[in-house]
Amino acid sequence: MFIKNLITNNEKETLKISIVGGSNSVMRQGYAKYLNTYLSKKIPQPTSLKYYSLGGVPNIFALIQQDRHELAAESDIIFFEYCVNDRHAIEEGQYTLDLVGKSLEGFIRKVKRSNPSCLIVILIFGINLASFYENECDVSNIYQSIGQKYNLPVIDLTKILTDEQGLDYVKSLYNEQDHAHYTRPQGVQIISQTIVRELERLGIIANLISGSKECQVLSKSPIYSDNYEQLTFFSDFDHGNYFTQTPKISTYQNTVFKERNFTMYPGNSLSLLLKGRLMAIFIKSDLNDGFINIEFDNQRLVTSSYSEWVNIIKPQNVINLITLPLRKFQASSDFSPLTISLCPEYPQDFELDFVKIKPTKSDPQKWKFSIIGIAYIGEIKPLE
Repeated sequence: MFIKNLITNNEKETLKISIVGGSNSVMRQGYAKYLNTYLSKKIPQPTSLKYYSLGGVPNIFALIQQDRHELAAESDIIFFEYCVNDRHAIEEGQYTLDLVGKSLEGFIRKVKRSNPSCLIVILIFGINLASFYENECDVSNIYQSIGQKYNLPVIDLTKILTDEQGLDYVKSLYNEQDHAHYTRPQGVQIISQTIVRELERLGIIANLISGSKECQVLSKSPIYSDNYEQLTFFSDFDHGNYFTQTPKISTYQNTVFKERNFTMYPGNSLSLLLKGRLMAIFIKSDLNDGFINIEFDNQRLVTSSYSEWVNIIKPQNVINLITLPLRKFQASSDFSPLTISLCPEYPQDFELDFVKIKPTKSDPQKWKFSIIGIAYIGEIKPLE
């Protein structure tokens, strides 16, 4: 089973649940809400649920959230759900199976080093497309193999429900307009009930009731020697000379997120020194986003920060990731300048990242760029 070297705690402390994942794991009235409800009916202690998920991002975002918020230290259980996003990003040519594996293993090792008794439950969600049902899913297989390596529960919802009820039943949990999200409230309730039932079958519920916790010390060698366990997030831009001009500092907040961001306008730039690898840039996107220029260690990217979801989601603000540097930039062996700025002219050549499109405004003087922070491996410091 998944519970070893048990530590018993008879006090009825609050069971702290955290969820990292994509839009399935953050949507209002989604499975996460019902998962908390059904878990609380099975165990005597009170439960608390915290969301650390974000739509439209691959699984490296879980590492960013762990580094930012110390999820492991604040959680008894973390549910990890990114299969839908990772599959889609790979289909779009914006992510790879190698990145999926390195990010998942890095997250597991980062969590376990912080809190060995924190249980990670890997959730595998499907999509309602014939291509998914008729073919083996490489992303699901990676999730399964890494979960097995670290003795973690992996709950494949499509497989479980197909075995129990048949494929037509699984398809009935979606509607025709949306192949990536379960219907609400029926579909998400069934998914949540199935997760809890599987936790019960695996003996995890019984151990939660008894107050037993897994204490798993990382003694296994990693699958990927260069996994992303050492990822670090930096956002303290107002303590140091990082901008050529003073940016506008504001806070974007909704029912889930509260993100402080630094907005640059034409003529401003963000610069620092990085020894190591630039992984991702965490941003806020709105109707005024445009093309940006990213330069690091004689490498250059031109891309749009405009999210394709800006015109769909209200209010017209979306927080998201730029992950092109993860795939396009090599690491530096010494401190090298990293500069991010708005393009002064509409570029002829550029690359679009996952869930990004060309800006709706064509005038570069009307563009802006709002950065929340950067994810990297290595060391950073201000320009001297």
